[in-house]
Amino acid sequence: MKRTLTAAMVVVASIALTAGIVRAASLHNVTSTLGGVAGDYFEVDGIMFVDALKVGEQGVGGVTFFNGTIINQTTDSEGGDIPVTFGDNVRIDGRVYRGATAGVTDDLPFIVNDNMEVVGDLSVDTLTATAFSGDGIVATANVADDAITADQIADDAITADQIADDAVTAAAIGDGAVGTAALAASAVTQATEDSGTAAQTTTEVADDYDLLTTEVDMTTGDSVALVMFSGVLSNDTNNSSARIFLVVDDSIVSHTIRRGTSNTADETFTLAFTALVDVEAGDHTFQVGWNTDDGTTASMYNNTLDVVELKR
Repeated sequence: MKRTLTAAMVVVASIALTAGIVRAASLHNVTSTLGGVAGDYFEVDGIMFVDALKVGEQGVGGVTFFNGTIINQTTDSEGGDIPVTFGDNVRIDGRVYRGATAGVTDDLPFIVNDNMEVVGDLSVDTLTATAFSGDGIVATANVADDAITADQIADDAITADQIADDAVTAAAIGDGAVGTAALAASAVTQATEDSGTAAQTTTEVADDYDLLTTEVDMTTGDSVALVMFSGVLSNDTNNSSARIFLVVDDSIVSHTIRRGTSNTADETFTLAFTALVDVEAGDHTFQVGWNTDDGTTASMYNNTLDVVELKR
């Protein structure tokens, strides 16, 4: 049965208040007061204001029908919006979406404006690049074997800046996992060689020196260069010497100094050095300096200079 509450309801409520029927913490059966019985429907042609509303009870429950939108019209002391608040766990038996219609065809994404934790599995149709921002988002333990193949990784998707020091160790790379065909030219090392066969001479003595025409110019990263040199020399005076050393960007690398002697005039001998040199990212020039004893002339014949950058 439906009963319409109009002005009569206002009159009844006024009488109840005036007579002191309504008291704090008192429970009154409005159904019987309005002449109804259990199970009746009551219709309000207007807006009803209540301080609180309780639907159902322990063991019985209840259903509330909101054929419209729930809005909190109150504001804070500065006029700011106060959201609708659910003061308990919330169970949703349907789907959650934003806008008039469900789906991804509109420009109204469902937004979570806070940190979010998911207790359980998370299934996502599409992930954007920003989904993986931050440290520790994807751990090795979360990636199944063969889950990511080379075909799924775009060119330049992973750069050196994104790989932490010691992130990839020998133990993490299986035998044969990285083959020669998978390495681009100069990906691990780059090497340059220069050599000379024409005779060169010097009369410079310490602390001065000449530079051989043999040299290597190389652009490196912040890494280590392996430098190797060997050459055939002689001196025009009995028991006189010649010295060689590496010069990088006009600076002598002192631990590469090597000395040889001609026991007789123009007797040839070989000098060589090998060195590991720390280099910063940029352009570098690798040269060989040399000098001899005072009053003598040293000669340089066949010689070779090799520089290999050992990239990280």
